[in-house]
Amino acid sequence: MNKKDKMTVENFVSTGMDLETLYACFQDFSKEEIAEIYNNYKANQPADAAGENSMSINCS
Repeated sequence: MNKKDKMTVENFVSTGMDLETLYACFQDFSKEEIAEIYNNYKANQPADAAGENSMSINCS
């Protein structure tokens, strides 16, 4: 998996996609690589944001 592919997977993780969905979307890559990217991304998130889905929209 090249750097661009890793960044793409990470972007999908940042949208809140779960691991099983990532496996289905990126079937050309090993589950181990996808899981590593997923776990690294989640580990680097602030503790207060873990498990929290929020959205802020400015309509002005």
